[in-house]
Amino acid sequence: MANYEINNIYDIATAFITDQNTTVTATGRNGDIDYKFIKRGLADYPYVLSIYAEAKAPQKRREKSYISPSVGDFVRGRTYIEKHYGEINLKRGTALSNGYGTRTLTEYTTKHEVGSALDKRQSDMNRFLTRIKSRKFFNLLDLAEKRISGQIKTTDNSKQIFDMIYRLKQNTK
Repeated sequence: MANYEINNIYDIATAFITDQNTTVTATGRNGDIDYKFIKRGLADYPYVLSIYAEAKAPQKRREKSYISPSVGDFVRGRTYIEKHYGEINLKRGTALSNGYGTRTLTEYTTKHEVGSALDKRQSDMNRFLTRIKSRKFFNLLDLAEKRISGQIKTTDNSKQIFDMIYRLKQNTK
């Protein structure tokens, strides 16, 4: 993904977070983070910006070994590292899915895993280094937390959000 597109996603997310007319919900448990910002009034349907991160450090996983039904041979399960990345997406409407994936305007996954920074079992140094690697994502999480706690001034960003969404739709055609 081009650097311009990445910056554009963070700009859209910042506009949603600082908009005075967005509805905010925050959910999560065991350190997971799931923010939803709902903006109504720009179209016949609302737009939903989601920011999600799972609070788990990378873990070594092993697939189970099995006997292949097609070949009849023993297949050894592979070992892999399960990583937990941050996600940002923008969708039309509030339903979870329409089954076709056409509601998603844009989605972004962080380049580096972010779960270690949210996992309280990790050392402070490991958590700090993870935050440094995905600085923009964690700045966005901090801004969202400040919005929820009422620590930032909000403004009417409706025109700015509308323009960014319009440009985003034009670029995806």
